Amino acid sequence: MTPVTLSDNSTASSVDAASLIGLGQLVTGEGRIDVEGVWRVRALYGSPNNLALVLDRGVPLALALAAFLPLAGRWRILRAGLALVTVTLLLACVATFSKGALLLGLPVGIALVLLLGARRSGRRWPLWVLGGAVLAGLAGLMLLFRTPRFADLFNFETGTSFLRVRLWQAAWQMALDHPLLGVGPDNFLYAYRSHYVLPAAWEELNLSHPHNLLLDLWTRLGLVGVLAGLYALAVAFRSAWRSFRRGSAYAWPLALGLLAGLAATVLHGLIDNSLFLPDLMGLFVIALGLCNRED
Repeated sequence: MTPVTLSDNSTASSVDAASLIGLGQLVTGEGRIDVEGVWRVRALYGSPNNLALVLDRGVPLALALAAFLPLAGRWRILRAGLALVTVTLLLACVATFSKGALLLGLPVGIALVLLLGARRSGRRWPLWVLGGAVLAGLAGLMLLFRTPRFADLFNFETGTSFLRVRLWQAAWQMALDHPLLGVGPDNFLYAYRSHYVLPAAWEELNLSHPHNLLLDLWTRLGLVGVLAGLYALAVAFRSAWRSFRRGSAYAWPLALGLLAGLAATVLHGLIDNSLFLPDLMGLFVIALGLCNRED
């Protein structure tokens, strides 16, 4: 992998504007969504969950670059700027109150950056930071589960969790009925509300994806799509890991951030969207391309 250039870091800074807009909504209330006992921001996205899907990929990248880029010359200034970007992205991601981001994508992404960063750099301070983050996260979870949005997370008789399980059941049946080719790209909405929605889940008819990475690949593209998607993810992880292990002092922090972002993509994608939005697919392709740069 060749040395990182300033232009390579645009993936993290490009989402900072969205996070600033989201934090502005949090302060002013303009465009903010007040629901289930929390204030949710969405910036220019259609929903807070869409914003969270981008931010929990950006946070690990910004954190890795801010924490582990070499302290020399212009990189010192860059690290200071990326530290500010990291804080901004993190606060905005928390303010989305996305369950997938706060319970899956964000914790996994941050933990990987700190654990692997400590291993690669030979420093101990990332482990202390991780310990503090775990304690802060546990305290935050205690507060989150006092809100109506998170209090019924494990209630599968009513509410969001009930509807999500019914959605997965319907998507599974759709996949079994169309195993080889699926129902086609962007056809999930029409097939779901016309034939597959369960009677108990009738109140949510306008769902355009099954909120699960594997079911999304299968219902859109069939089994061939599942294999192609898993292969693309495996190549991305392998390339990022190789670049992390072998990269120069300037390159491995970038690879680490991309690797942790990919992990967040998969974990968050277990209960939400993952790849099939223009910005999400763009971020994935950029990550794949950067990880495959030659030494």
